[in-house]
Amino acid sequence: MGSSSSQEDQLPLIEGDEGIQPVFRELKLVLIGFQGAGKNTVGNAILRDKIFTFWTSFRSDHVKETRTVSGTQIHLTRTPGWNGELSRSEKTKIEIVHCVQSLYDTGPHAVLLALKVNSKLPESTISTLESLLTDELWNHTIVLFTNGEKLGGYTIEDNIRCQQLQPLIDKCGQRYFVVHKNDCNQITDTIEELIIRKNSASCFKLSALKEVDANTLLSDWICLVERVKSKIVSLSTIKEKLELNPETLNDDSVKKLLKSKDDEIKRLNNIVQEKEMEIVRLRLRHSGQDPIAQHTIAELEHQPNVKCKCEEKDAVIEELKKELHLWKTIAIEWRTHKDQYPTVHADIGCRLSQNLNQESMRSYTQISLHVLPSNSGERVAPGSVLQHEWGVTLLQILDELSDDQLKTMKDHMHLSKEWKISRRAMEDKTRGDLVDLIIEKWGERQSVLKTRDLMKKIPRNDDVMIDLFTPFLEEIGETW
Repeated sequence: MGSSSSQEDQLPLIEGDEGIQPVFRELKLVLIGFQGAGKNTVGNAILRDKIFTFWTSFRSDHVKETRTVSGTQIHLTRTPGWNGELSRSEKTKIEIVHCVQSLYDTGPHAVLLALKVNSKLPESTISTLESLLTDELWNHTIVLFTNGEKLGGYTIEDNIRCQQLQPLIDKCGQRYFVVHKNDCNQITDTIEELIIRKNSASCFKLSALKEVDANTLLSDWICLVERVKSKIVSLSTIKEKLELNPETLNDDSVKKLLKSKDDEIKRLNNIVQEKEMEIVRLRLRHSGQDPIAQHTIAELEHQPNVKCKCEEKDAVIEELKKELHLWKTIAIEWRTHKDQYPTVHADIGCRLSQNLNQESMRSYTQISLHVLPSNSGERVAPGSVLQHEWGVTLLQILDELSDDQLKTMKDHMHLSKEWKISRRAMEDKTRGDLVDLIIEKWGERQSVLKTRDLMKKIPRNDDVMIDLFTPFLEEIGETW
């Protein structure tokens, strides 16, 4: 999620900041960007020291500096910038790969891409970066828009649309924020929060691009959540001390500081909730091998009244799912005859999905037990999987997306040149309607491939999505 460093960044540092528990004891960052993109300004703001000077801009090799900021030891590497096409800057390309691949044992926590407000990043440069660092790069990239004061009365979102940067922002998982010339106090905190929100491993290591072991990822996320909770406690303690001090309570700067700390606590609490849900999903996905998840589920099911209510709702849900599956199978068969009712599927599917959702309103842990796809593949009917099951599965795929992720998917569909579906066509469409629209516009085979590509861009590269797509990709001779 993007953010703009505005009023918060102009707040003065106070002694109480020293008592805040950092989420990361150590942060490893690599800073890249065009010549003149503002890398020196960003680097100095992050390290809170004037280290990178005018003369640094003329160096053809990287500069690595370390400082301790608010309890976090930050290792920042500034790579040399490129002018024009990155593909022609051989020395710069070598330096970028070296800094990401070899400079840190575990790889950097994030690659910071500095980009001036009102400037573009050519597609050729994006392709060159991908060829050097693979497309995994974007799962660890944060875009820093420098010279934020030049936005004038426009928002950074206006700038992103104007400069056609939305595909880049989507690749980076919406991790971006604006840096103003003299603002520095909140940059480290913002970078920290954006790193925490990543749905991938903590660090980016080119030599370890194979899928991270689920148990390792689970352990990393649990530790991360505990550290975030510790920071929330320390922030709350400082906030309470300031509120109890009558001498400072009427100070305008302290009021602003209290509000900024309150906002930060809310953001961190949201992150904790998101991560805890992801942890539950990861545990449930591997519950057969994970005794902790089994214990958690058993505890929930044996709470007073919970087990009985869950069994009752399970029965209702199963009946609704059977009815939903039956009607959608019939609707998909109807759709093969062009002269028959193409919208029946959407109407029936939408109403049954609503009933299913209403009956399924219970704890996240319990509902996850029923929506995760079976590894056995029993849901695949004999004959043509693509013809008889794709519409049903496509709706499952769309239901897996959050509202923000669905919006991102629609933006990509609108921006596509060859396979464009206009925003007007998608306006006010339910997810069931969108299934019909996608298959009608693209056909079964292309809708599988194009939807797969869209999931990668959102990004949704998780096991749930891969399992949903696999039978259909195998039938048409494709892979994830």
